[in-house]
Amino acid sequence: MTTVEPTERKRGGCLTAFLVLMLILSPLTGLYYLFAGSTVRQALPSMPGWVIPVLALFALANFVFALGIWNWKKWGVYGFAGSALLIFVVNIIAVGFGPALPGLLGLVILAFLVRPVWNQME
Repeated sequence: MTTVEPTERKRGGCLTAFLVLMLILSPLTGLYYLFAGSTVRQALPSMPGWVIPVLALFALANFVFALGIWNWKKWGVYGFAGSALLIFVVNIIAVGFGPALPGLLGLVILAFLVRPVWNQME
């Protein structure tokens, strides 16, 4: 009986660094919104009250999506992309289009870093 050796997956150093950063910063951002959201509200008094808890939820969801990507799951990439787009919409509502635009940078970076290993993902 012949056994098939699974091919070894190789994550690039930049993708690894990006994911580690996401795994650290996403929960910290979520906790910041949960515990210091009043500071953000004071800085942006016209922002709707629902924005802070929604952004906190998305930050914590991004942690889960980063874990998925770390474990070679395509759903993590799709989840992060969807989350980034929804956060972008929320930020447009909260602060306007111009200030919200840089928020898409993480999605662009992730797409660039994941592209070479996409075929290795499940």
